[in-house]
Amino acid sequence: MVSDMKNSIRLSSAYIRYYKKQAATLLLGVILSAALLTGIGSLFESGQYATLENARTKYGDWHFSTRGDFPWAEEFKNNPQGKGYKIEKYGMETVRKAIAEPYNIQLVYADQGYLDMMGRKLIEGKYPEKENEIAMDSYTMKNLNIQEKLGSQVVLDGKTFNLCGILTEMPEKLSQMQGDFMQIFVNSTLDYGMNGTFLYLKFVENGNAYRQLSAFAKEFGVNIGDFSRNKGVASYVGAEPLASIFETIKVGLTYKELGIPYIWGQLNANGLLMEKVILAALGFFGAFIIYSLFQISVSKRMAQYSVMQTLGMSESNTFLILMLEMCMIFMVGYPMGSILGNVVATVIYGKSGQIFIIQNQTYHTGSGSTDLENAAINLPDSGEFRISWNTAVYGAVFLFIVLFLISWMMIRRMKKMTARQMIAKDTGKHGKSRKIYSTKHGNLTGVLTKRFMLSRKSTFFGILLSLSIGSIIFLGATYVTENTKTNNELTFKADDGLASDIQIYEVSDQLTDMIPENMVKRMENVTGLKSIHPVRYLLGEVPLKDGRLLWTKYFNELKNDENNPPDQEIMDKYNGLAVKTGDEDYTLKVNIYGYDDEMLEELNNYLLEGTIDPEQMRKDNSVVFKTLMDGQGNYDGIQMKPGDTIQLKTVKDVSVPVEALRFLGKDDWYQEKELKVAALTSRPLAKVDTFIGDDANSDRVDIIMTNEQMEENFGIIDYQTVSISLEEEADADRISVQLKEMTLGVDKCIVKDYSKQIKAQNLYLMQKMLFFYGIAAVLLGISILHIMNSMQYLVISRKHEFGIMRAMGITYVGFCKMLAKEGLRYGIYSSLVITVIYFMIQKVLNYFMIHVYLYLHPKVMISWIPFVSVLILNIAICVLVVLFAGRSVLKEEIIDEIKG
Repeated sequence: MVSDMKNSIRLSSAYIRYYKKQAATLLLGVILSAALLTGIGSLFESGQYATLENARTKYGDWHFSTRGDFPWAEEFKNNPQGKGYKIEKYGMETVRKAIAEPYNIQLVYADQGYLDMMGRKLIEGKYPEKENEIAMDSYTMKNLNIQEKLGSQVVLDGKTFNLCGILTEMPEKLSQMQGDFMQIFVNSTLDYGMNGTFLYLKFVENGNAYRQLSAFAKEFGVNIGDFSRNKGVASYVGAEPLASIFETIKVGLTYKELGIPYIWGQLNANGLLMEKVILAALGFFGAFIIYSLFQISVSKRMAQYSVMQTLGMSESNTFLILMLEMCMIFMVGYPMGSILGNVVATVIYGKSGQIFIIQNQTYHTGSGSTDLENAAINLPDSGEFRISWNTAVYGAVFLFIVLFLISWMMIRRMKKMTARQMIAKDTGKHGKSRKIYSTKHGNLTGVLTKRFMLSRKSTFFGILLSLSIGSIIFLGATYVTENTKTNNELTFKADDGLASDIQIYEVSDQLTDMIPENMVKRMENVTGLKSIHPVRYLLGEVPLKDGRLLWTKYFNELKNDENNPPDQEIMDKYNGLAVKTGDEDYTLKVNIYGYDDEMLEELNNYLLEGTIDPEQMRKDNSVVFKTLMDGQGNYDGIQMKPGDTIQLKTVKDVSVPVEALRFLGKDDWYQEKELKVAALTSRPLAKVDTFIGDDANSDRVDIIMTNEQMEENFGIIDYQTVSISLEEEADADRISVQLKEMTLGVDKCIVKDYSKQIKAQNLYLMQKMLFFYGIAAVLLGISILHIMNSMQYLVISRKHEFGIMRAMGITYVGFCKMLAKEGLRYGIYSSLVITVIYFMIQKVLNYFMIHVYLYLHPKVMISWIPFVSVLILNIAICVLVVLFAGRSVLKEEIIDEIKG
């Protein structure tokens, strides 16, 4: 046994040394596959870790919480570790009293574990040591109008306290998750007799947190349903129950209106599933490349294996030789590829690490002006680069299994062949043809090319598929990248509100608060301005009768669902967004905008139906109807099409009483206009969200017309917002100050400079696109390597036949023409395969982009330049490589070629 192993090792290493070119090609394939897999795996893990750390900061560093005033809680504190779980840290919080006025305030005592989990560190002073001492953060002090000075007296619920400590603020999302409240810390001796104690747990994160919780609950006889999980970090540490995954799939399949978009959206809430799918795809791509390269190498040595088997070598020894050969190459190539991949990944992460941080957002939503700065410029710190040992280890295990399967498949193929077939490298699956071809009616080189290609049909189709797969993946990656770039640009302007460098707007819900028209005209004289786009605004109401509103459950006002009540402020001020007026009749509140011609032209990027022609709109008094979009990227919630008319109701004068905006007042407060719909769009551009709201989170119906129509129809001459674009080298700070001085006399008018945010966001998007294109280019490079190797094998494997043809007198030119025709045919046929398979895959990608990731207006087709370029490159490589390999055939002696 030992002797067999030694002989197998010697023979395997001898094959590697003798077939250096094939071994080097296979080694390069392993290196590139490993580099791609492990490098991207490390980038993903680094981004995940940075996202998790950011989530800890926002939600707190804990996994689960439950009531801590049960008898088992004392037992736990005495012995916190147990079987099946390991506690990293825990904390206790006791709410001594909750106060409703002037804000929701909790008087809390907490131990050091809780303070550490929530990042509540002392900035100044000490933690309360007496009953009349309290500590709080700056945010709470500002809201309570308390001087940030130790020793200040504070009256809470009729009791006077002394401020003894100032703490860092609570995690940003904690109050949103547990109810909107402020925390004030007190001493443990303060007791109102109404205590509520809560236990916070953090398990060791090298195991599934939910399984550990199950073991913990079993240990202390607690109902697992009594625990609340930290939703911000749950998906990163395995704190979600597995049952919820099955339930998600069940719900998605049960309700056809939910389907795949719902399932994918729920399971991929933090982008982790997508990352796993990408890594799996890269793993299978690498496995395919390795298989393809190695099976070509083995095919070249088939005759030698036949001789050795004839001399008595068993199939198990042959398998061992193949396995050892691959393992030797793998043991050298995989570490080299892993090092190369992680070195490149380190450089990429150091320069563009933020693009790998998962953004917790709904794909079709944007940000308000306050959150915008955080979204655009204050992205979470990417932290340090982390090598993904899991990806490296699991990738190695996966590829090792692939090596085993490849060796087994090679042996299985040999087993089906006779010794003669192995020596002749002939599968025996093709029959002999006695057909005679006339040179008068056919070209001999063409006949030979066709015969060579189709002599083994299974091999022919296998080669076509292998030639195509790399290009298909490249085209798919390019298609997604193109549409991601377009989507980013569109959402950048519409959802994120970053369509201009400087925004001037009214932060008021009074129609009388507007920016005067003459002031906007004076702004045109400010130097450094490229363009000014003022927007007029009104609030209106549109009736939708006879079932024209199909999504009757879209608005909370129409749901009658206690768990999703309508916005109380909107109900009080505007009588809700939607009102039912009959069996199938409704009225919707709408935003009415007036845009200038340039903005209307740019709105064509968001066009769903119809045409947007400002001149025609003025002539016909027609409008653009911005419709609703659901959570799966559909826009068919309202029966509306170009050519339809709407009855638009709004106030006669902006000075009417505030209650007029409920649209329930006197008839003489209102006016109505019948307007023709010229086009439907998916988004507006400049928006006003101080009335019924119009950011992407609130998705309202908008009626958009020219500024001239706003004046003629409704008498509106002043503006609600002004969007300003700057010249390339303009001083944004100077211009912002100058514009602020000009608007000082306008109530509630804000000047906001977004130039820095726009530059940061543009850089962020550019880095993201470069990364995507870089990955696509690497995939194309690997596939080209594979194509070259495959085509060289096709030529060299037929040396025997070529030798006979040369002996019969085929000329150099004739020989080259025959090879060129074969390369050309392979290139054309594989291009046809690429086209057919790619367009099927493109349909799937398009579906996911529209209905899962909610891309805005993705292209149905990939741009023709990369598509045609790939096909031409594919054909050119096939022809050139075949001709190059043919030259090596011509250099050999004819008798040597015939002998094989």
